[in-house]
Amino acid sequence: MFRSLILPLAFSVLLAAGAPVAARGDRDQDHLRDAAAQGKVVPLGKLIADVRSRPPYSDMTFLGGAQFDPQRMLYTLKFMDGSQVVVVYVDARSGKIVGRKP
Repeated sequence: MFRSLILPLAFSVLLAAGAPVAARGDRDQDHLRDAAAQGKVVPLGKLIADVRSRPPYSDMTFLGGAQFDPQRMLYTLKFMDGSQVVVVYVDARSGKIVGRKP
């Protein structure tokens, strides 16, 4: 009987823990949309196209799943260079590349 209660309980805990993260993600997206509409940030589609047009990123595969950090106003883009993932940090206000790993 104890085993039959553990799985539903664990599932409930995981669902409850994920709800605040999903809500925060929605707020971040709303903040990003508002900022783009007001011209405060470069729209994501334009930013991705700009970065993909620059060497060496033009020869890499864009992996999608761009992330936005509203506190630092940074986009994080991931590219595949051969067998290595390259993470590119782009200023959301200017569209300039401000960092890269590796």
